[in-house]
Amino acid sequence: MNYIGGVSAPIISGFALYRYNAGDSTGATINVLIVSLLALTLIMGRSHRFAPYALNLFGLTISASALLSALLVSSNGLLWAFLVIWVNCLVLPRTLAVGLNGLVIVVLTAHTRLFDSPLEQVSWVTVALLMAGFGLVVTDQLRQQRRMLAEQATQDPLTGVGNRRLMQQHLEATVAERRRSADFESTVMVIDLDLFKQINDNYGHEAGDQVLERFAASVRAALRLEDGLYRMGGEEFVVLLRGMSAATAATTLPELHRRLSGAVPGPEDPIRFSAGAAILKSGEDWSRWLARADNALYEAKQCGRDRLVIADLESTPAI
Repeated sequence: MNYIGGVSAPIISGFALYRYNAGDSTGATINVLIVSLLALTLIMGRSHRFAPYALNLFGLTISASALLSALLVSSNGLLWAFLVIWVNCLVLPRTLAVGLNGLVIVVLTAHTRLFDSPLEQVSWVTVALLMAGFGLVVTDQLRQQRRMLAEQATQDPLTGVGNRRLMQQHLEATVAERRRSADFESTVMVIDLDLFKQINDNYGHEAGDQVLERFAASVRAALRLEDGLYRMGGEEFVVLLRGMSAATAATTLPELHRRLSGAVPGPEDPIRFSAGAAILKSGEDWSRWLARADNALYEAKQCGRDRLVIADLESTPAI
């Protein structure tokens, strides 16, 4: 929207000056109105409060511009309508694009005076419908590819859980929420599978990958919708428990560890894990918060593995 609007406004301003100098005050006024509305949409787009409405206003503006240009200025507006139809498909939500494009096509087709012959009228509406249809197909494919790229950028390809990039984004967002509300507490837990290297060494990496997939699915099924699960790399995972206070963590996390550690079968023995957790402190950044949980994990490993340690609380041995 910003690119198209920013390019279109100066061009249309040039047409306004030309028509004003040529004595076409009506055409010049319409062009000035279009430029003004485009400028308004660009300004709204820079405001967090009005940004959601800017795109809709942009679609209405360019669609109205195509109608006004063709009906009140010149039949050359029929050519601009093709561009408007394509842009609507490109930038607007599907339903709004279909509605506005349908309105433009119906209104302009109904004004027979814009066409020199019925053949020209049929040809124009045929091309307009083809552009609207192709535009929807192309933009749907582009949006699907964009979603796929976004998932690939934030998803671990093996387990399907979030990757380090997504983890950092969510931890930063949680820290920001804590700064806005002192009563909002959250817990992060770092998990490391015990003796996982032996699985890779003895049974191969394919067996290890299967264990990681099953383990990630097991943990994800035990979490709430608002929680997050991420793979840090290798056999290490991070769990974000939004809104979980220290008191809740002290009772919930040991039970969660008892339920999950040993629940996933391995090539020989059930898969057990060590974990370290930390409750977010006021004024703490995400990296320090995660480091405290990682230090708690190290303590759990040092104390014999298959146990949970919560930072600043007593260690809780696994049962």
